[in-house]
This record gives sequence, structure tokens and C-alpha cells, in this order.
Amino acid sequence: MHVGSQSGRMPDLQSGSRRRTAAGMLLAALALLASLTPPARAASQAALGQVAALVQSGATGLALHLVNRDQPSPSHGAWMAWEKVRYAAYAERHDWDAIRQRACALPAGIPDDFVQWALTRAAQAQLSAHDGAGARFFLRRLLWRERATPQKLARWRRMVIRSYLVDDRLADAETAVAAYEQDFRIDSDSWSVLHGTILLRLDRYRSAVAALAGVRTYEGRLLLLLAGLRSGAYEPQKVLMRALEIVRVTAKRPALHRQAWILADYAAADAKNHAQELSALEHALGFPRATDASDPLFRADADDLWNSYLQVARSIGNRSRLLVGDDRAWVAKASALEKRYPPYARALYAFLSIHGGSAKLRTQAAKRLAGSLFADHDGRAVRALFTASSRFGSLASVPDAIRYRMVDDAIADGDIGFAARLMRSLRHPPPGEKAADWTLRRARVLIYAGDFQHGLALLGGLLDAKKPPDDRFVRRYLQVIFELQTAGANRSAGLLLKTMFPLVSDPVIRRQILFWMADSEKARGRYRRAAELYLRSASYGGATPDDMWGQTARYNAAYALAKAGLTADARSVYRHLLDSTRNPARRAAIERRLQQLWLLDAKASAK
Repeated sequence: MHVGSQSGRMPDLQSGSRRRTAAGMLLAALALLASLTPPARAASQAALGQVAALVQSGATGLALHLVNRDQPSPSHGAWMAWEKVRYAAYAERHDWDAIRQRACALPAGIPDDFVQWALTRAAQAQLSAHDGAGARFFLRRLLWRERATPQKLARWRRMVIRSYLVDDRLADAETAVAAYEQDFRIDSDSWSVLHGTILLRLDRYRSAVAALAGVRTYEGRLLLLLAGLRSGAYEPQKVLMRALEIVRVTAKRPALHRQAWILADYAAADAKNHAQELSALEHALGFPRATDASDPLFRADADDLWNSYLQVARSIGNRSRLLVGDDRAWVAKASALEKRYPPYARALYAFLSIHGGSAKLRTQAAKRLAGSLFADHDGRAVRALFTASSRFGSLASVPDAIRYRMVDDAIADGDIGFAARLMRSLRHPPPGEKAADWTLRRARVLIYAGDFQHGLALLGGLLDAKKPPDDRFVRRYLQVIFELQTAGANRSAGLLLKTMFPLVSDPVIRRQILFWMADSEKARGRYRRAAELYLRSASYGGATPDDMWGQTARYNAAYALAKAGLTADARSVYRHLLDSTRNPARRAAIERRLQQLWLLDAKASAK
């Protein structure tokens, strides 16, 4: 076996037996648990089933905490079942390095079947991490083992071939294929896909068509269509039609869906179907980053779309006898095409955004391009076009109007990190928005993204003017402070609340601010100060401490007094609350707290 250090990317191919997903690992774990003796099974099955359910629901952090806490020692028969759930949690998180480390530290004395399972999982994890050499490290250990079934040996040999593809070692992959075909019977779609991929990577398109003929999986059919297109065996228009058919049936399989769009782009380009070529490329760019990784056979990036836009724009310009420099005629043509042929209009706007005669026109054309793309596609396509292209060296070079819209789209898409990057580059508000509102929005996004330093600086700056803010702004500002408290930044939240308090004139809002200041103090363990603030909030501005707000504030104050060791004061506050509380549930809660105070006093006396 050869060893290499190059890294590369490849399509996600199936191995001979079905690839074990996180769900497959969970099933294996539960099956293993079922093989234990009844007493051992009864002791672990309920707990392990609960942890497996957490992994399936996506709560992998909690699941791993419970595995670390409850997994028995390796000498216990249930250890292996718990270990499989651990691997499943790592796989769900795509934490391939954690699987590698775990497999490198297997305890002595565990059964050989489990060792083989763990090393196979580790090799698969390294392939998922695009580390072919790392995968071969584990595959060597597997192939040198004496006790392995022919089926397992065949699978490991196929994984070795895949590792060479990952590292772009095509000659080694081809040699390994020849050796494999001598040693094993070839009768599966997964083998055809693997062999066909190698032949395509070697530009042996006609051989790839032969290898992939009859394959039934969508992955194999895409490769077959690509081989037929490249070899000239299939007409481009027919490949385009077949690719679009696969697009329609793979919507829930993002990686294949994206590859189908890219194949449609290739076929449309060969068929001179420019509208479909542009549309397919636009769709291909609109995928989350996890499925947007380029591979050697299905490549599409933002620069490809820009180049296609420009080529199509020149073709339209030539047919329409548009002169470069006659910007008004180009704009008129683009406007005329917007409703009937949006991709063509976008091509013309892209051309004008680069070759327009004035900066103002170039900016307007870019805005029209982005607006049209937003209207027809997922916002990720716009994001890729303007932030993942060599045509824009930085976010600051993207027109402000486009960045403002990308902020809203990124927030809606849950990409807070990207929204924060945009916010840092946008210091001035968009048209029609007040500067203070925009600064507050920037601060909120930065805080969501974990950039507390810059977010707090913006929040503090909003209060520097010492001008009484209006109630609407105060409520929005307080919402951001609540989020700071949720994130644990209680000291900063408390300081901002203290600064805001004298700027607010409304006694109701002041009463609320005192309560939230108390919350921050309590979270910091400063219970005496928290109790004082809660009690001030209870009756601030002449409000009755017996209303619902006052009762809640006093209840929290009593808790803080007890935590501060002032149990007599806490008892007094609780008793006053009982006098004014009629709700049975609240009275029961107060009485429980009083009983707890007696226990605390008794414990202190016993010392």
C-alpha cells in the first residue's frame, strides 16, 4: 500500500456494504446490547436507549455528557454498546478527529470484532475529513488482521481505493482497482460508481460509460450522464433533460441535488442553451456550505457564474447590436428582459456592473442583479456571487445596498456569523433607518455572534449622548440587554442598566429596570445588592408592592436574602407575602420556602 500526504476532495461514494451513518451506529449499539445477559441488559438498556434518542434528536452535547458519566468500564459487557453510541454522537457532529482519537486509544482485551468495527469507523471518518493518508493508517491495521471475512476485506480494499481518490493519486487508485478485480467478484452498483469515478478522473470517458452502464443509483446515473456527455456518446440536450429529472427527485438529498444542477449547467453550456446554463449555475450556488464543497467532477463556483454572465451578455449584445459604452441601450435591453427572461437580464446587469461607464451605473446594475437573483433564488446564491468571487476582494467592495439586504437574509437563514461580518463592515444605516436603531441592530447581531466586546461598545455609545431616549427605543434596548443576561454577561448588562436608569423618565420602565438590575446582581452571586434592588422595584414610584409585579419582586428578594444568609429578613418578607397572596399555588410555593428556611436555621444551629 502506498502512502501519500496530498489532500483532495471527491464525491461522497458508497462503499461495498452500506456506509454506516450515525443512525446505523445507534442500531448497532442497541443490537450489541441485546446480546448481553438479561441482568446486564436490564441495567443498561433503558439508560442507553435514552442517550441514543438524544443523539437522534440532535442533542449530541448532552448525549456525550451522559456517555462520559455513565459508560461502564471496558471490562463490562455493555461498554461496547455505549461506545457505539459515542461514535454515533461524534459522527452526527461531524467530529471526525474525535473518532480518530478514540480508535487510536482502544483498551486492551476487547473482542476483535469490535476492534474491527472501531477501526473501520475511524477509516471512514478520515475519508469524510478528506484525509486519505489518515484513512490508510487505519486500513493497514485492518488488512493485516488474520481474522476477517472476505466481505470485510473487500470493503476495506474499496476504502483504500477511495483514499487514493481523496489524495488525487489516480495511478495508485487504478492499480488498486486492477488488483481488486482479480481478487473479488464485481457485482454491485457501489463498485461501478467507484470504478467509474476513477475512469472519469483519468479522462477515460468511454471506458467510464461502459463501467457505469446499468447502474441504478442516482449517484451512478449522474456519473454515467457526465461520462456520456464528455465522451460525446450522449447528446447534450438529452443529458440536460435527464439531469433536470434527477434535480426534481433529489430535493431532499442536497449533495446529489447540487451535482444534478451542475451537470445541467455542463449540458446546457454544450447545448448552447444559455438561459438554462445560467439558471442551473444559480441553483448550484444556492446550497449551504456543507454541500457546496467543490469536487473534481462537479465543479461550480461564483467565478463560473460571473464568467457565464459576461459571455451570455456579450452574445446578447452582439445579437442586439449594442455598443459597449452605450449604457442607456444596455439598461433598456436588460429592463425589457427582466420579466420574460430573468437570467438574461441578470447577465446584462452583471456586464454593466463591471463595464458600466460610471461608478453610479455600476452600483445600480449590481443592485438590480442582486435584486433579481434574490427574487428568483435562495439568498445564498447572492451571498456566493458577491462574497465568494475573486471579483470582490473584500466585503467593503460590495455595494452597501446589497450588503444591507444580505444582512437580513443571513439572519433569516440563521447564519449569524456571516451577518456579523457584514455588520462590522456597515457603519452607516441604510436609507430610511435611524442611526440609533441601526447601531442597536448591529450590536444585537454582534452579541448573537459572540462578539461581546464590539457589541458592548456599540451599546455603551448609544447612551453616551445622555439624551432621554423614547420608550420604543428603550424597549428595544432592554431586549438586547436581556440577551446579554441570557449569554451570561451579567456584569456588563448591569452596568448598562445602571447607566440607562437616570435617562428614563417613565416610572413603570424604571421599576422594570430595577428588577433586571437585581437579576444581574443575583446571577453574579451578589445577593444582598440583588435583594435591595428587588425591594426597590417592588414599590418604586409609589406602586403598591402587593400587585403582581411587586409580589414577584418581593419573592425574588426573599430568595436573595436567604442566599445572603439573612434568613430572618427572608422569613419576614415571605410572611408579608403570605398576608397579601390569595393564589393557592403561590401560597404553597411561599410556604415551602419558609419550611426550607427553618431547615437552614436548624442546620446552622447543629453546627
